[in-house]
Amino acid sequence: MIQGRGRNLRALCAAAFLLSLSGETHPEPPPDPGLEDAARQGSMEAFLAKARSTAQASPTSLDALEAALVPALRFYKPDGPGPFPTTLFLHGCSGPTLSHEEDWGRFHSERGAAMIAVDSLAPRKLEGQPVCDLQALTGRERAADVLASLAHARELPFVDREHLALMGFSHGAWTIWELFVLASHSRPPLGLAEWPASGLRGVRAAFLFYGPCLEAWTVDVPTVAFLAGEDRYIDAQACIEYAEGQAPGPNESPRFSYRLFEGATHTFDHARPSAVNRDAGSIYDPRATRAAQAEIERAMKTLLQASGQPVGTAPQ
Repeated sequence: MIQGRGRNLRALCAAAFLLSLSGETHPEPPPDPGLEDAARQGSMEAFLAKARSTAQASPTSLDALEAALVPALRFYKPDGPGPFPTTLFLHGCSGPTLSHEEDWGRFHSERGAAMIAVDSLAPRKLEGQPVCDLQALTGRERAADVLASLAHARELPFVDREHLALMGFSHGAWTIWELFVLASHSRPPLGLAEWPASGLRGVRAAFLFYGPCLEAWTVDVPTVAFLAGEDRYIDAQACIEYAEGQAPGPNESPRFSYRLFEGATHTFDHARPSAVNRDAGSIYDPRATRAAQAEIERAMKTLLQASGQPVGTAPQ
């Protein structure tokens, strides 16, 4: 029996050797396409759908996530003790562009509101490329960052915890959409064991810049999407169709509305775009940016009045 096994092993080795001489190989499967590949091929919908269906995250808790995120938060606020209506600012997949963040921080503080910028990459020691390629930190995982940051914001003395807003850009906008879908069913983001009791308490508005529109959500948060007509990453038509087909919210008013800026590109509101955004074809559009700011300013006035704070005005 031992001799027979030896003969079989020698035969297998000989066959493998002859196969290698023949030049016959089994090529490895091609790597998954990245963001730019999907954009060039016009396959962004399939690219996003695959990432959403296969995404995983390490288990964590809201307290642990809050502790990790807090050291990287950046705060923008008016003078005085507050409490002020406060917006959480969620950057795109390549990470924070400080000039972009500062522009929006100034916009808020000049109008009597505060802004907290949430950095989702630095605490995880992530670079932007794997996030943009949807290989790490999908929107359904990052949604937990919003919940953890909201929990922290509610404890800050300058924050009016009952008048909060969310503002997301590209990946950040996707994150907010995923959060609203999860909230509609009280399902936790990836990595969390349960939906937190505080959830979206106090969130009164959301502003989504050039992000995808996916399945329906039913949370009672008035939301405006700002869409670019020449966006090579986002299908604006999907958002338009979503708006037209949505079920009415309370008082028969729509929960979701949009503004489409013809000729604008992805990241159109970056006055000083990063090299990553320039390489992706980003062009600053001051007209579209001012129109989006005017829309947000109207919503902020409502929050300020409800909060009892004086309503700021745009600088002349």
